[in-house]
Amino acid sequence: MSLDSTSAAPDAGAPSPAPFTPSPAPPPRGSRRGLWATAGVGLAVAAGKLKLLIVPLKALKLGKLFVTAGSMFAMIGFEAMRSGWAFAVGFVLMILIHELGHAQAIRRAGLAAGYPVFIPFFGAMIALRGQPQTPLVEARIAIAGPLAGTVASLGALALYFVTHQRLFLALGYAGCFLNLFNLTPISPLDGGRVAQLFSRVAWIVGLVILGGMFLLTRTPQLLLIGIMAATHAFRRRQVDAGAAGARPEVPAADRFNMAAGYFGLAAFLATAAFLSHRLLAGGA
Repeated sequence: MSLDSTSAAPDAGAPSPAPFTPSPAPPPRGSRRGLWATAGVGLAVAAGKLKLLIVPLKALKLGKLFVTAGSMFAMIGFEAMRSGWAFAVGFVLMILIHELGHAQAIRRAGLAAGYPVFIPFFGAMIALRGQPQTPLVEARIAIAGPLAGTVASLGALALYFVTHQRLFLALGYAGCFLNLFNLTPISPLDGGRVAQLFSRVAWIVGLVILGGMFLLTRTPQLLLIGIMAATHAFRRRQVDAGAAGARPEVPAADRFNMAAGYFGLAAFLATAAFLSHRLLAGGA
């Protein structure tokens, strides 16, 4: 998730209304048609100017929606080459639900959320326009994605037990593993933004976990995430040092509750991923 700050400036330079001057006399009866014609021309000009303002706004929104839809289809195509179309569609939809969880939490915090953007071979992101007022708000936004993704994963597993289609079992397992991975306590992953609320050294644990996973899997994405994490940790230390005491202190009870929720969700996802993987391996 990237943090982008934007602000809107008030309109400036608006022309002052012309002074009112009374008409010397009402128009003659025969000229009313001309009066209506003049009024119609005025309305048409005003409508044309309004349309010129609305069209760029619509185009801007449609453009962002097109980027989301285009990147989503590109992600589906990429995943389909590895796992087939059915799994690709379901997997990308689960990622979308994860990102929409972030978006809902962002709006609940009174901030503006951008449109999700999918990045093949890497994942997805959603822009946060503005700065969360407290680390607690930032943590709530971060954990909202894995929470929504967990619900989607459980839905896929429930469909498996109803239909006995292995596709849903595979989707459930992939969703549980994906959201568990996102809880790794290192930024820019969601877990890093949550763990920084109750631990200043959690990123070290996350870096060790990430390094171990890279050695086991040799997955290039993990190396890229590790580089991003190291850069983020360095930048975060500089920001925290420059803004010491600027952000309000989070009460101990809130830090404890977030830590309990974080570790509880991680344990639940780990259990669900382990059991679903055993079902897959057993050929159920």
